[in-house]
Amino acid sequence: MKEKTDKLLTLCMMGLGVLCAVFAFLFAQNTVSNSAMFDIVFWLLLGIAGVSIAAILYFMFKSIISKGNLVKFLIGVAAAVALVVVLYLISSGSDVSIALLEKNGLTTSGSKLIGACCYMVYLIVIVATVAIIATEVMPKTNKKKKNK
Repeated sequence: MKEKTDKLLTLCMMGLGVLCAVFAFLFAQNTVSNSAMFDIVFWLLLGIAGVSIAAILYFMFKSIISKGNLVKFLIGVAAAVALVVVLYLISSGSDVSIALLEKNGLTTSGSKLIGACCYMVYLIVIVATVAIIATEVMPKTNKKKKNK
């Protein structure tokens, strides 16, 4: 019974995700911005995104608490926050001209925050790439060692 419920919830969440992506694509293409459907699509997009985020958080915390991994999770969150703070302190904030900052209504601290977020994304992509390569290479090297 639990497996059927999990599969049903997974399918529902995938459907909501696809629907949310379609609405986001419509906004990106500006196909609904001038029409009367803008309000409807906008509020549907916000509602679907809210339901999706609430479901993700609920099942994530349910899984963490039921398995007793709450301490590991909090350590990971603290490490991520500390990394963002360090990256914020490292970023200069002067990568963009002051005229461009004023044109877009940003300050130097806002520019530093954007720079820190960019560095965080770069770091996450690099770590994910290394992890993917490592998980693909490690089993092959272990098989070679066992055959010898």
